[in-house]
Amino acid sequence: MSNRISKKALVPASARIKTYYDTKQVEQNNSVINFFPANATRKVTRDNYVNNPFPGSMKRRILGLSFEITKQFIEDDLAHGIDARAIVNGLKDAAVLLQADNDNKEFLRAPISEFSNFAGTGLQLVSATDNTVDAVAAYKRTATLKSAGEYRLADPFDLAVNQTVSLAVHFDDASVFPSAENWTQSGQGQLWLRASLVVAEVDA
Repeated sequence: MSNRISKKALVPASARIKTYYDTKQVEQNNSVINFFPANATRKVTRDNYVNNPFPGSMKRRILGLSFEITKQFIEDDLAHGIDARAIVNGLKDAAVLLQADNDNKEFLRAPISEFSNFAGTGLQLVSATDNTVDAVAAYKRTATLKSAGEYRLADPFDLAVNQTVSLAVHFDDASVFPSAENWTQSGQGQLWLRASLVVAEVDA
């Protein structure tokens, strides 16, 4: 079997399948998040790649891409600027741009919803009451489920040795995301987004 990865051929049996991931904080008014920068932060809980381009002399084919929200629950707290529905919609409306930096070749431009499990996000209704005469029902919590482990690319693409991959998420309105201070005052963990690339690697 050939040791080259061709767009018209199956991944060879000798290929090593690896998942590379990088995790970035979603911040208020930051409309673009760039994943897989040149050097990793070397925190295995947040990323598991060493540098970009990926090291070694192997030929790589990108097979899958997925995004995972690392929070399971976001609780409404309008007093501290946290609107669960607006946050989830802000994430769901984002766009993904995947390209190779060293030749500006665009591989993918698509909505993030194609690579994340937003269909599994449920909004839980809880009756909220206060001391006023009119008790108001409110949305209290949004369960944000993790994305599936892998979303296959319809058109996998090859990376040459030493080729840098650029993966960016663009938000239409990043003002809907709370600030770090908002999250702290609300007593909730901050919002992180993890990008994963499923890669087939063979010796060049």
